[in-house]
Amino acid sequence: MAQPFPYTYYACDCFDSNTGADEEERTFDPRSPRADYALYPLEHLLYCEDCLRIRCPRCTIEETLNWYCPSCLFEVPSSVVKSDGNRCTRNCFNCPVCTSPLSVHSVENPEAPSAAGGPYILACSYCHWSTAETGIEFEKHTGIHSQLSRVANGGTPIPTQKERDKERDRRCKELDDQRASRHSVRPPPEDSPAADTATGGEAVQRDERFSNLSAFYKTQTDAQTPSNLFAAHDMSFSSPSTYSRIMNLYSTTSRNKKRDKPPPMREAAAELEGLSIHDPASDAAAIERLKKDGWSSTLSPAQKLAQIDPHVQFEDELRPVATLLCTKRSKRCRSCRHILSKPESKITSTRYKIKLLALNHIPRISIRALPSPTAQQPLPLAPGPTSSQPSPFNYNNLRQGIPTNFVIHLSNPLFDPVRVTLATPSTTPGKVHSKVTILCPQFEIGANTDVWDDALSSSSSSAAPVNKGTVVDSDGAIEPGKPYDRGRNWTSVVIEVVPGFLDQSIVSSTTDQGPDGELEEDDDVVEIPIFVRLEFEADINAEERGLGDSRGSKGEKETREEAFWTVVGAGRIARV
Repeated sequence: MAQPFPYTYYACDCFDSNTGADEEERTFDPRSPRADYALYPLEHLLYCEDCLRIRCPRCTIEETLNWYCPSCLFEVPSSVVKSDGNRCTRNCFNCPVCTSPLSVHSVENPEAPSAAGGPYILACSYCHWSTAETGIEFEKHTGIHSQLSRVANGGTPIPTQKERDKERDRRCKELDDQRASRHSVRPPPEDSPAADTATGGEAVQRDERFSNLSAFYKTQTDAQTPSNLFAAHDMSFSSPSTYSRIMNLYSTTSRNKKRDKPPPMREAAAELEGLSIHDPASDAAAIERLKKDGWSSTLSPAQKLAQIDPHVQFEDELRPVATLLCTKRSKRCRSCRHILSKPESKITSTRYKIKLLALNHIPRISIRALPSPTAQQPLPLAPGPTSSQPSPFNYNNLRQGIPTNFVIHLSNPLFDPVRVTLATPSTTPGKVHSKVTILCPQFEIGANTDVWDDALSSSSSSAAPVNKGTVVDSDGAIEPGKPYDRGRNWTSVVIEVVPGFLDQSIVSSTTDQGPDGELEEDDDVVEIPIFVRLEFEADINAEERGLGDSRGSKGEKETREEAFWTVVGAGRIARV
């Protein structure tokens, strides 16, 4: 275990939700592969007040409340998140090299504020990358996103969608005229007069290719028979034709009606239709540049994924990356849909409206070594100051076969007294079998009342106060059946552990491990599964148990029971 000893993990009951009823009473094995996904610290768990059970991250359902930019802290409507690509459309950009935030600077006076005279650039204050390296400058210091979307690398303008449509129609008309002039023997398809390959000197850009492909598929969709409302290539899944087609599947009146078979949709056959034609000259140019500039001039996989254009290969082709949006999410119970946590909708607020933590409803369990009452410091060899503190217990050096006592401490966060029952198998699961005995398996924990109320009630009461301290007999041994220590809302009990023998475990595991019979990693760790059962009386009408006044309403009460598994790490067995 990477975590230092001792430690405590809580098991969520979702780990065995798919098992049968005959396996409900089996003991929990912390070394099984499934247990790796069921054990969590108490701070990572939530609590459902309707199911009365702890909930791990797998038992919850997340719901998005709002979207916001982490840089400018502006809330983004959910209706535009999909169209904007989950990016901020303001002046928030990150460096494509080091992912640091970019700031607006003036080209003439970089030290001046961004409101100084233009032109302007986006610069990184960490790695000193700027848009000037790719030839991009801006006229204004505001509206950077809209200005960047209209400029390509090198400062060339990017045509709008209307300009692309006009250019496409013009090129299609030119091709039609050329085809009519030379009287082509092979006529093009009726739905696409621009089926011939476009012969242009400039390479088709990504946005233009996407626009051509969208127009081609729209033409193919419109080419279906207008009277046929059940077209097989309906691109809109929420259109009236789709609803009519689904309803007619279960209708008896139109089942025998003969439907017209739509013409098949063909693939794109030209650049004007969105076909991407490979240019071998571009590969040769990239290889020559790689030989000249080296591997360091290329992009990393993370940098390529952050770019919009997937064909970007070198650093001088990088563009600023718009900041990704963040979300505020609420969590619900997967079983009853009860809200477990819900943050405030205000972006700058870090508070929660609802947050049902397990540590406010489940007793906190911790384990530590029992200090020996007979331990004494050795006499000093020379006069000088001595320390009365005993030497710290070494949890990584448990002696084989030597009984070791540990103290299990339970603190109650509820405002009701709790009756606790602890159970554990006599031997720990795994290849190294250690014997475990809980000296006081049943005990009570006081309510989490106010300290002043507890002091006033104890001073006004004529009864003797609760005896606190170690419960030992005349021989110095701990009396079984009695708590070790007790306080206002906590109780400690003693558990005896006899670590197993590693040599015998190696011999017994030779059939599983092969001829060598060596133990695997962490097989010498003493992990004790403990089944915890709680009983307490709570108000029937209490909506938020554990969050109200300690004096509470004196209405009707009901007995509630809760049970869960925990795993405590006592230490590591020393190899002799």
